[in-house]
Amino acid sequence: MALSPPWNHIEDVLTSLQDFDLGAQRVSDFFKGKEESHAPDELLEIFFTGNPPHKIVERLLFFLFDIGVPDRQIGTRALQLRRLQRLWMRERRGCELTESELDLADATKAIFARETEAVEASVRTARDAFMKLMRAEPIEDTDRNLLVTLIRSEAQALRDRVAWLSENTDPYNMKTMARILPRLRIYDEAVHEGLDLARRQEAREPVGLRILSFEAHMKESGFLKWLGKIKKAPGLLRLAGLIERQREKKIPTLDLIALSSLCRWTFETADIKSGPLDWVERAMDSYQDGSFAVEVGEGSKILLPVMAGTGAKLVNGRVTGNFGVKSFPAWVGRDLLTKAYNKAVDEGALDMKAVVAQNITRDSVLEALLANPKIYQKPGLVGFIAATSRSTALLSKIAKQRELHSGFANRDVPIALLTSPCNIPVSLLRPLISVRFVSLLELRHIARAKAGIRREVKHEAEMYLKSRS
Repeated sequence: MALSPPWNHIEDVLTSLQDFDLGAQRVSDFFKGKEESHAPDELLEIFFTGNPPHKIVERLLFFLFDIGVPDRQIGTRALQLRRLQRLWMRERRGCELTESELDLADATKAIFARETEAVEASVRTARDAFMKLMRAEPIEDTDRNLLVTLIRSEAQALRDRVAWLSENTDPYNMKTMARILPRLRIYDEAVHEGLDLARRQEAREPVGLRILSFEAHMKESGFLKWLGKIKKAPGLLRLAGLIERQREKKIPTLDLIALSSLCRWTFETADIKSGPLDWVERAMDSYQDGSFAVEVGEGSKILLPVMAGTGAKLVNGRVTGNFGVKSFPAWVGRDLLTKAYNKAVDEGALDMKAVVAQNITRDSVLEALLANPKIYQKPGLVGFIAATSRSTALLSKIAKQRELHSGFANRDVPIALLTSPCNIPVSLLRPLISVRFVSLLELRHIARAKAGIRREVKHEAEMYLKSRS
């Protein structure tokens, strides 16, 4: 279904973009760009009057509500130390560890290679130090170093877990991939958040809460003006109220999506007609400081299958849980939106190109997938990554490893690397400037290009062609 003008100008963004911060920026630019011809309330009324599909409404809402995970939640989750404790249990049992696990064990030996009481004391010290930071109280340098080590090491252990899942999941088992994909995305986000918090603490930067991405991109004065106009439109009062509540509650986006899925199911199992605004509103009603409690009433037994293994509890007709302790990836759809109840257990088939496309900004996920022969031997997949990724590190890896840029399955990879705008080292690209990898016609196009090709790549192509004449 095509969106009504002028929303059709950003239909691709609302249909498929899964980076919520970038989505908030694109929507912000859209409102700014239409400011002279359409007031924001008029634009939103046009959007909702057009009765767009639920998925598009959801994506717009989550772009507007997007907010980073607060430092309190990042630190609290990390200091549960689930992965580090599991690592040290395996180490004490003499289990074989990978090279990265051995490095982690070595980095945390001073903390964990001791008696249980001493380990618990160190963990308590780190947690107490973190709470002092959240209260803006000073902490000792030794406590800060301990805190940084634990948070960073836990994030690195989680990164190893993401890599293991990516490498050991059969990409041709679509049901498994549909189940694993949201976990990979959520865990990968947690890795980056943990590493960033450790870096900021190492630099002695203050901890704190975030603001809405949309508000940040609009700038404070522009956002308040935008919100003021939304409030004046009777048909948009509910949306304006939800935006204000999100500014107050600051629910991390993926947590809000997961909780909105659960709330969606309470409507669906009760056979009550509802939409994205209803699900999000109930989610916000049910959330407080990381914890949630959703009334499910008579639908509790029906919801049991989709709650199994999630960590949520069902007590007296209420589903409760705490996002500060863990995430709920099983409640997030593979498109990073809510799930319908009838898809909550099995989301159906998923092709590998969709997996790659949905993870194109997640280097750690893609690197792990590229280690799987089933990925790089499938025609066109690595070429798609080379043409769409903007990660110099990832593209350099593809240029460096022969199995990723050679053979029939990867015949379109070299030209994609040579025409990429990313700053891939020329020393890695030079071996690809050859008729063994790229046709003579394509090399001539590169050498003669007036724009769109990096100057140094163009020069190398010119030199190669001269050497053949």
